[in-house]
Amino acid sequence: MCNKTKYDKFIKTTYVPIYSQPWWLDAICGKDNWDVWLYEKGGNILAAMPYYHEMRGSWRYITKAPLTQNNGIIFLHDKGSKLQKRASMEEKIIDAASKWLDEQSIDLYEQQYMHTFNNWQPFFWNGFKCVLRYSYIIEDTSDMERVKENFSAKLRNDIKKGERNTSSVEALDRDVFYAEHEKIFKKQDLPCPFSRDLWNRLFDACSEHNSGTTLCVKNHDNQISSLAYFVWDERYVYLLMGGSVPEFSNENTFSYLELKGIGLAHEKGLGFDFEGSMIKRIAKAFRDFGAVPTPYYRIRKIFNPDIIKMEAQQEINRLREV
Repeated sequence: MCNKTKYDKFIKTTYVPIYSQPWWLDAICGKDNWDVWLYEKGGNILAAMPYYHEMRGSWRYITKAPLTQNNGIIFLHDKGSKLQKRASMEEKIIDAASKWLDEQSIDLYEQQYMHTFNNWQPFFWNGFKCVLRYSYIIEDTSDMERVKENFSAKLRNDIKKGERNTSSVEALDRDVFYAEHEKIFKKQDLPCPFSRDLWNRLFDACSEHNSGTTLCVKNHDNQISSLAYFVWDERYVYLLMGGSVPEFSNENTFSYLELKGIGLAHEKGLGFDFEGSMIKRIAKAFRDFGAVPTPYYRIRKIFNPDIIKMEAQQEINRLREV
């Protein structure tokens, strides 16, 4: 039985985020560009690490997949097991994963782990490094009035303004969404960071698995002024992408649309994950919603000294530009 077939059975035994679901990885990576490492004992799978592999020139990477917040190791713990037992088990599994990665003839390993993974020390002992990042999460959306109490005064005013400028909130079809979303980047003279083909595959897969929806705000001129794409799993609704259409950014309707996304989480009985950002102005906007800055790890190891040289030169060039 191949690892992917075993993994199909494993995901039925424990919570697996949407980003590590086989159907998500098929859509984002392509069926031949991802695989899964398994830790088995006594015929049982105790952990799984789905991963995306790609070539960058002549270099082989195991790395973060596009539009995918996290992958990393997923542990199957016994219910009620003590903290010490869990930590000991995780150490053994991470040791095994580290040894396996060392044997893969890759040039670089880099994955982002879900925020619930909180013990990267065994990776450190195996020569890996870690970059700390932050997501912004509202864990409990059961009481929307209580959620709104945590909004900043500025956000309350922005939402009121956005609501006044809203004629309707509705779904967009696949092609219209991409065309409108592309405008956000064109205004900055940037290409859209994902292709239309990738978007089509993702949209179709999420629709098939009832795990995503587009939403947009139309203003009183019946123009799309902001849009967002939300996806969800058993625990969270995620703001995967979105923003204000540039010519209507002063209408503040995106804040109102984000509130609708939190309302979606409320309806489903789930938490809400803004997915975070290390960009200061975006992080502040998420904090204004009362979302809790929640750390997660980007774990990496470089196996090719040429990559170390390249990254060192990039840092030298950055310092020279300061």
